[in-house]
Amino acid sequence: MPIVLNTNSAATEATFNLSKANDNLRRSIARLSSGNRITKPTDDAGGLAVAYKLQSSVKRTEAALNNHQNALSFLQVQDGVLEAIGDIVDRMAELRTMAADVSKNAADVENYSKEFLELQDQLKQMKREKFNGVELFTVEGEWDAMKGVNKAHLKINGQQYETGQTAFGTKEEYEYFDHPEVDKRTKSRFDKYEFELYTHPSGVADDGNIKLNIVNLQFMLGLKDPGAFGRDQDIDADGAGGVTADEWVSAGYDRDGDGVIDDFEISASGLDGAPDGTISTGEWKNSGFDANNDGIPDAAEVTASGFSTDGNNTITGAEIAASGLDTGTGSLDTTEVSRAPFYVESYGNKIDVGETVNLGGLAQPSLDTGDGTTHPSNATANGGPGTNYQAMLTDENGDGTEGDGYVKDITQISIEEFTNIIEKIADVRAENGAEQQRVNQSLQPHQNNLVNLEAAHGRIMDVDVALESTRLARHSVTVQASAAMVAQANQMTAIALTLLSQ
Repeated sequence: MPIVLNTNSAATEATFNLSKANDNLRRSIARLSSGNRITKPTDDAGGLAVAYKLQSSVKRTEAALNNHQNALSFLQVQDGVLEAIGDIVDRMAELRTMAADVSKNAADVENYSKEFLELQDQLKQMKREKFNGVELFTVEGEWDAMKGVNKAHLKINGQQYETGQTAFGTKEEYEYFDHPEVDKRTKSRFDKYEFELYTHPSGVADDGNIKLNIVNLQFMLGLKDPGAFGRDQDIDADGAGGVTADEWVSAGYDRDGDGVIDDFEISASGLDGAPDGTISTGEWKNSGFDANNDGIPDAAEVTASGFSTDGNNTITGAEIAASGLDTGTGSLDTTEVSRAPFYVESYGNKIDVGETVNLGGLAQPSLDTGDGTTHPSNATANGGPGTNYQAMLTDENGDGTEGDGYVKDITQISIEEFTNIIEKIADVRAENGAEQQRVNQSLQPHQNNLVNLEAAHGRIMDVDVALESTRLARHSVTVQASAAMVAQANQMTAIALTLLSQ
């Protein structure tokens, strides 16, 4: 190659090599200082995209694990309150047993009732316990007024909560094992509240969810009043296959004793499961309304049932409409009878928890009809069908319409009632423990998933320090050598000066 003055390609090439070596050195320094193999998209565009998605999955999984831990805390706080409630009911049962001692005088029993009232007040305060502002307990029909609960995750009787909805699916049933025949056991119906925990990082319920019980304290502390819950006996006393006026009265369904069953008595009897004051075709046949068992109520049957309100052995359009059997035509045909939305129960031994007294004074049943009179179910004597709630509860005005609603006399509650409540507390705590166990079981695979997601992300993003430190040493030497060669190449044109100086 000729010796020239203006062009020094060797120096230019050496400069390019120095630049490349310097870039490699800077890349190694950036990787080692950050710990990442990919420090900018040009390092590995495809790998960066995959790592970005993996990192997002890691963050969501970590959030799901936090939700699991918070759910466990929710359940543990709830169980702690349930334990305290159990201790209170145990003490109530102890007081009730001591009050039954023949050596105790009236003043002693009254003192037991004083502590009984204070314990009820404490139970009522338990209802207000919350976890981070989220309610741990609720009562019947409280869904619109519940505080702190994310309503988007609220389930009631298995259905999603919707603002303004008045009913949610089929209520849960709790059966008291107090009769050897299954169909004669008392059953209470109550609203089941659940908070749905989404366990999967996707945030989709179908991918994983656990329902956490928001305890219905009104149900748990509810008294199993046999009169209010229905009759555990066949009301056809003479076995003739029909129900006479006297049998209706003696059975307790006819609360006002007029020999007919009005719509309020139908609801209160437990035959009507809605309850909406109507009776089904199946019940029309099974309970004795339909004397000839043809599925069609004739005049005599209608009058006996109470649908013929004027007692003239005929049923008018207004009476049919009022009965709830008519679909809107003002007459009752066979089709309407056969498809009416009725509730069938052998002896009507079911009742909503909202219609029974509870130990916490929580939304006690109304003692007033709204027109200043007392419901028949509240006016009968104690021990009969339809317990006299007004005589049982404390009030301020003496009319049962205001006050704290506590049971004022411990002797009005049987030991069996306390054991029933203790059994329900045990069931609820068992459910709480099962939910905690399920949350723990759900936690484990997500923890394993997080470990593997982080490993997959690390394989793409994490720098191999040993390998990169070797490269750093090589690039460092290369940079120094390139810099020396650039200096040498810059001296090559100086040869021309040597020739010119001769």
